[in-house]
Amino acid sequence: MNSSVNTELALFCPCQECDFYQKKDNKITKDGSYKTKYDKITRQRYYCHGGKHRFSETRYSDLFQKQGSFKEYEMASKMACYGLSQTQIANVLERDVRTVEEWLQATPQKSEQFHLFICITLKLKLFFLQMDELWSFCKAKNHKLWVFVAFEAQSKFWISSELGSRTNHTANRLVAQI
Repeated sequence: MNSSVNTELALFCPCQECDFYQKKDNKITKDGSYKTKYDKITRQRYYCHGGKHRFSETRYSDLFQKQGSFKEYEMASKMACYGLSQTQIANVLERDVRTVEEWLQATPQKSEQFHLFICITLKLKLFFLQMDELWSFCKAKNHKLWVFVAFEAQSKFWISSELGSRTNHTANRLVAQI
């Protein structure tokens, strides 16, 4: 069995109106860059040869026209995972709380789109789906948090997760996502 994995992803057109939407046989090339209006951050621009249109790296995502760099989005997401509040994250990044709130609402949706694209690219076939639960303390020892996870049994590819109490309701939410 070959255990090497190709980590380089092919570019694809993210415009749903384009005839070459998410097709790997379409040619996408870099087409210069531009600086954002507020932060003067350099963003990459691309050209879709099949659909004959240009788009930026954030154009068809929920991060389009949001202030900030990808590094800041990543840092804000990591700090949120560690349990920092939006106010605390805004203080660390020296940003407005409303800006951080917009980032934290947009990044999970973009992550889900990326995850689904990875599943399509890898041509993931779900023969056996394994689900399990685990728990940990959340903030204090009297607050247990259960994590229900679903993954493909052979490749251990993470499919989905759900947080909540150890009830059928939380398990059913996980199954509904799949």
